[in-house]
Amino acid sequence: MKQLLINLPVENVESSKVFFEKIGLTFNKELTDENATCFNIDENIVIALLPSEHFKAAVNNTVLIDATKVNEMLLSIGVNSNEEVDTFFNKAIEAGGKDKGKPTDYGSVYGATFSDLDGHLWNIFHMVK
Repeated sequence: MKQLLINLPVENVESSKVFFEKIGLTFNKELTDENATCFNIDENIVIALLPSEHFKAAVNNTVLIDATKVNEMLLSIGVNSNEEVDTFFNKAIEAGGKDKGKPTDYGSVYGATFSDLDGHLWNIFHMVK
């Protein structure tokens, strides 16, 4: 796989930009324009925040799910330690995200879930090897 670009509709691009900066994602100036504000999760995974109206136009006005009412997906990011899970989760909550599942140890996986400002669900996890 060369690159994964995750497009997310957002109501307020500037508020969402501040949120993702606060949780530590890297702003990608090169891919950002008036239609998308982009952040790198790593060198091959990018999140594009699209104003809701632009997102609707990009999918020919066929948005089937409203993320504020139904969770359309769970975006999961693996990190290198339980401490990184805690740090990422705490930053998300401090930045205005909603706690959807405090850090929990399941034996082989340690993880936590939060929603961003637009209700998209995120899971941060560390898989014990």
